[in-house]
Amino acid sequence: MFVKVSYLGAYPLGADVELNGVKIMKSKWNEYRKPVFMYGKKAVISPLCLQLFYVAFETKIVFFAAYEYRLGHYHIFTVGESATEKLTKKINPDRH
Repeated sequence: MFVKVSYLGAYPLGADVELNGVKIMKSKWNEYRKPVFMYGKKAVISPLCLQLFYVAFETKIVFFAAYEYRLGHYHIFTVGESATEKLTKKINPDRH
């Protein structure tokens, strides 16, 4: 699956980074283990080096890509809306 990502910034764990109402840097990250190819505009690093994660909070699931550049510090990339819908269906087929 191809997933377009956009650079959000570099943040330490515990920062108040919020995506769709979910504070991703203060939540437990779940690794998305199925194969994906991430692409997008190169920022500080290439999107090809990233690892895809998701956070499930209440009824929301948020996907993002991250690259650790120092202990506890990450470059964060957001995942597009259409890819988020497809990825959500793959991890939770009952969700519409």
